[in-house]
Amino acid sequence: MKIAICVPCRDSVMSGFCFDLAKLVGYHSRNTKDEIQIYQMPGTLIFHQREKLAKEALEAGADAILWIDSDMRFPSDTLERMLSHNVSICGVNATTRREPIVPTALNLDVVDDKPVFSKVETRGKDYVEEVTAVGFGVTLTRRDVFEKMPQPWFDILWTEGGGIIGEDVHFCIKAQDFGIKTYVDHVLSPYIKHIGTKEYSWEDVKHGNY
Repeated sequence: MKIAICVPCRDSVMSGFCFDLAKLVGYHSRNTKDEIQIYQMPGTLIFHQREKLAKEALEAGADAILWIDSDMRFPSDTLERMLSHNVSICGVNATTRREPIVPTALNLDVVDDKPVFSKVETRGKDYVEEVTAVGFGVTLTRRDVFEKMPQPWFDILWTEGGGIIGEDVHFCIKAQDFGIKTYVDHVLSPYIKHIGTKEYSWEDVKHGNY
């Protein structure tokens, strides 16, 4: 099986991400005969980066694409776990990296004839659950998804209220139109970390001996 690991990023990536990526590739290569290729594309337009990365990976014959953002931490068996579910789209319910810290997996409901997104809870769940959409921080997509959906695969949408539906959520919603479901792994999700930033000052210094 040919697997592409696709990493959209800026000019630099987090050291923790690099460490986890090396462990993941080493673990999977030791335990399977799968062929792994890593693709990286720096830039600022995430939907464009994902589109180009997917095209490059598919042209190289990838059977599946593991999307990992460059600010994520993840276990070495992440790829193995996701492949084991045998679904076309499988992601994790990562949290945001800025306050307020909330889940990124979503369900779409209709309230008063209007579409409303709700956050998906992971705590207390030990199974794989069908959801409307997942963020693509750590997500596996199979080749058949791209073969069934026309390009562009990744795009953003403006809502009536002036908000934006990101390229990853848009991808999952578009996949539904072609009979492709999205799932979230609640067992893996608590082990996923999203690297954020914080400005430290004397307000953060605790009293006592240094």
